[in-house]
Amino acid sequence: MLTINTLQNMRDNDGMTLKNGQPVKYKSGWQVALSGIETRSAAEALKAVKDFGENCGIWFSDGIYYIDQSIRVSTKREALTIGRLCNQISVLCWRNMKLAYC
Repeated sequence: MLTINTLQNMRDNDGMTLKNGQPVKYKSGWQVALSGIETRSAAEALKAVKDFGENCGIWFSDGIYYIDQSIRVSTKREALTIGRLCNQISVLCWRNMKLAYC
């Protein structure tokens, strides 16, 4: 389970994807965000994680936590379609950990 200490100890450009509160990594598929929040507060970030049912992506950059409710889909086409509908900038390919821009 994610703790506030884990969030407070994230370094610049650290990130993780959670499924049921546990960090996950997949060998295939695409991760796409449906909605999200930005905050400078670790406490607010933790609240967002809980509000998203602990199924989300977390990134920390320049003092800002980005918490996105996200799902994993099988194809790039599906991920890009969802990403565009949800006004996302990019989606993540699990196989090579690279982004495809919407």
